[in-house]
Amino acid sequence: MQKIILGLAALTLWMIYPANSMEANTETYTITPSSETYNCNYMSYPTYNRFTKHYYLFRSYLEQLEASGGGTLVLEKGTYTVSNVLFVPSNVTIILKDGAKIIKGHETGTSEFDADKSIFQFIRPSLGKEEGIYGEYNGEKNISIIGFGKATIDLNFEKDGIAIIAGHNQNISIENITFQNMYSGHFIEMDATKDAVITNNRFIHSKPSSSRIKEAINIDTPDKRTNGWSSKWSTFDKTPNSNISIENNVFHDLDRAIGTHKYSSGKYHDHIHISNNKIEKMRQDAIRLLNWRNATIENNIFKNVAPGKNKANRGILASGAINPTIQFNIFEDIPRAMQFIVWKNSHSGSEYDATYNELSEENKEALSTNTVINYWEDFIRINPKYKKYDKKHTEFIPVRTVQSPIFPQEGASYPKTLDFTKFYFRRRNAFSDIQEGFEE
Repeated sequence: MQKIILGLAALTLWMIYPANSMEANTETYTITPSSETYNCNYMSYPTYNRFTKHYYLFRSYLEQLEASGGGTLVLEKGTYTVSNVLFVPSNVTIILKDGAKIIKGHETGTSEFDADKSIFQFIRPSLGKEEGIYGEYNGEKNISIIGFGKATIDLNFEKDGIAIIAGHNQNISIENITFQNMYSGHFIEMDATKDAVITNNRFIHSKPSSSRIKEAINIDTPDKRTNGWSSKWSTFDKTPNSNISIENNVFHDLDRAIGTHKYSSGKYHDHIHISNNKIEKMRQDAIRLLNWRNATIENNIFKNVAPGKNKANRGILASGAINPTIQFNIFEDIPRAMQFIVWKNSHSGSEYDATYNELSEENKEALSTNTVINYWEDFIRINPKYKKYDKKHTEFIPVRTVQSPIFPQEGASYPKTLDFTKFYFRRRNAFSDIQEGFEE
């Protein structure tokens, strides 16, 4: 009987805690801005100074967590200035308590090395400087960065700076953090990652980039041809992202909230789920969907996208969209709610053939559930031909409006058979033949 009870207990533990987590040491370490490094490592280095002390503080504990197989690093309230990249191993949770702030440092106070551009990279410390280590989804796993209260990661307007770089990872969580002060980089760069949740964060305030297309969350492939990924520990095997959930976040005063601006031929980011976010005050198309398959974008609020050239900026711009479900979103004070166009990479990656959208009738029916308020256009454009944007080469999908200035309402929505093209000359400015403004 005792053997049976022990066996059941072991089975229960196995069901609750998977084998890989039971093998890991679950040590928890708590630090403050005035803490010494783990075991006083690095404190005698000539490069340990007031500019680098927090870099060495984090580094020492992350190296210890790698050695022990994982655990938790807790940051107490205070400001931590990090000059150089911190490599994060598998099975690690970093907790920022209320009032904890990580700020990107620009100086190292030494001629031995310069400050880096990124803060966190999801690669174990022992491999962070190696080349061609990981491909597909075979990198680090089970990494979380979780904040409480007013927890902040501040890029401090580092030119081309990135707060978090995730590549070839699985099971990633980023929650309850205020990311702020970006300049021509990204808050999160995500390539070749499977099963990630980005939820309840705030992404706020960036200086305009020269191209105005720098995403708060960049969804990309590690591809040397497109020049969008530079982490040398990657094999650059063009693996797309899979099963990424971006929910309940706020995006405010940025170039762009979420998107991809280069594609790898034949590679599609699969099951990108974007829901219940508030996206406001963007300088460019708020979401750039590019080579995404089975994407779901629903129940988001888009507000105040800059008009751009010829009033052509959109809430969502899609190319290479395969079976997208985009429904029940609200677009307010935006020139165009949504547009689907054929696209081809310019400059780096231009050797790839153009990428086309594939929408079913069900996909188009879902599009009509979106709502526009204070609109310039009360329809969605689908352009199936490359660089053909005139009326002849445009399919118009009606959307819901709060109050339409031109169409009679029947109940809460328009008739499904409504032919938008017959109203062309009554809204000729809205249907202008725009051949420009699509270069990225």
